[in-house]
Amino acid sequence: MKEFILFDYPIPNDSEIHMIWEQISSLRHDVYAAELQQYDTNHQGRIEDPGHHFVACMIDGKLAGYISLNPPTGKGYRVEDYFSTKTLEKTIFSDCENRLHSTYEVRALTIAPEFRGQHISLKLMRYAVEFVLQKQGTDIIAMGHSDVIELYRKVGMTVFDGHAIKHGETVYYPMHINPKGAIENNSKAPQTTDEPEEDVCYHGGKSWDASKFDFEVRDSLVVADVLDSPFPPCPEALEVLGEQLARCCQESPPTQCEELIETIASVRGVDSRHVAVSSGSSSLMFSFLPQLLNKESKVLVLSPMYGEYSHILTHVIGCKMTNFILHQEDGFRIDADELVKQSREHDAVIFVNPNSPTGVHCEEMSDIVHRIQDEKDAPTRCKMIWVDETYIDYIPDGHSLEALVATTPSLIVCKSMSKCYALSGLRVAYTVSQMVEQLRRFIPPWAVSLPGQLAAIAALKNPHYYAEQYQTIHEQRVVMSEQLKQQEFSVLPGVANFLLTFLPDQTNHTSASFIEACKDRGVFIRDAQNMGVLLKDNAVRFAIRSSEENQRIIQCVSDVLAME
Repeated sequence: MKEFILFDYPIPNDSEIHMIWEQISSLRHDVYAAELQQYDTNHQGRIEDPGHHFVACMIDGKLAGYISLNPPTGKGYRVEDYFSTKTLEKTIFSDCENRLHSTYEVRALTIAPEFRGQHISLKLMRYAVEFVLQKQGTDIIAMGHSDVIELYRKVGMTVFDGHAIKHGETVYYPMHINPKGAIENNSKAPQTTDEPEEDVCYHGGKSWDASKFDFEVRDSLVVADVLDSPFPPCPEALEVLGEQLARCCQESPPTQCEELIETIASVRGVDSRHVAVSSGSSSLMFSFLPQLLNKESKVLVLSPMYGEYSHILTHVIGCKMTNFILHQEDGFRIDADELVKQSREHDAVIFVNPNSPTGVHCEEMSDIVHRIQDEKDAPTRCKMIWVDETYIDYIPDGHSLEALVATTPSLIVCKSMSKCYALSGLRVAYTVSQMVEQLRRFIPPWAVSLPGQLAAIAALKNPHYYAEQYQTIHEQRVVMSEQLKQQEFSVLPGVANFLLTFLPDQTNHTSASFIEACKDRGVFIRDAQNMGVLLKDNAVRFAIRSSEENQRIIQCVSDVLAME
């Protein structure tokens, strides 16, 4: 498993970070002393990195690579030890202009030999760019050696290859990047469309690693890193599954889910010809998006937002993806005018509403869809608007866009039944769109299991049961929000079964170290810092669980913070 861990030096009193630091020191010796011959080798086999901020890429517990950065301190930069003042003023300092007070420097970017060629450098640079933006940095400077110049150019660095120095056996060049420009201009952003990573989209669920299928162990854990419902399916769903358990195991389900589709159409008030079902929203995304988009497609997505979309766009389809960045200082709310403007300039747009991980609901979404498609003043480029409404039913007066499909050919509404109907393990989801009549052939037969179809039909017919459960969730969310605020967390209000929070200012924990400390106590929560551009390394998402589990979460949080 691959994970990226952020920490600062001096390193915190954390066994995992200490282990990573030891591997960094060894790797630095192996690369910069033995391989590049910039330093003398030593019998300890260690050279410590003098950087201040670190991002380490760990694969199955082993250091694959790391990047280190130094903040602006007024004491000068490392590049000044190697390049003349005249050269720097002609090159990187001229690009920074008068912003040296907010310019960060890449101290080292190092990949272990056995992990080279896996695009880890690009991923690390992406984290560095996002980190500098989080710190209100305006520029990043570095010196890169000649063997990896093309990599830096791909990241978006300006490489001044007319100016070179030789250090040891290696030739170096000064380099500069504007991080804000790199993020906004997706063609230069350090997100690649050709990284062959199998685990790019991390979904949480680490509790299964701890429990396996030992449900006694599982019962001892609090699983709040995924957004499964804390309440059971409606009694009618459990009753039909219990009565037909053997049949559910041994009989094939209706091939095209006909009765389920008719039930969805009846309950939701839409045309059955516009409904497609499959084994979860991810299956619908993987089935439909590659048919609707190609490598030349220009697609706008919100960021932060559910990561499966960017994974499919960049790693499955390979299209041109642009992030519409939502800012913490604005409460991660959408600037509707700017969103409409940018959407009309793209071939397709993808929204999650209410959004995950932010928990923000955009009440203007119907108007936004109309405005994107409005051609009375100027033509729109946008031919597909995909709106994921997985959490919409949590909102008592939330208005789904399903009915809008009848008059909007470009609209696709995607609805998972996992979170709101407590059917995560049965894998049921549906889309509503006029495009379904052409897209349905890309869904395999028997896409939803027999127990999935039976339970989904029962759930759709029992809205009052679920409305009562949602009310309990809202009450528990308010309680947990207040308790986290008492622990000095910054908490977004949210509308569904989760809260996006930021660690207390006075803690030495990063989100990664905090998550691990909670996991050691049997409480699994979600590190949110890798869920979108500009989410900081103190972002943590809590799922709302039962009252008892929520109290255990709060006690765990209190214990972890008290241990510092």
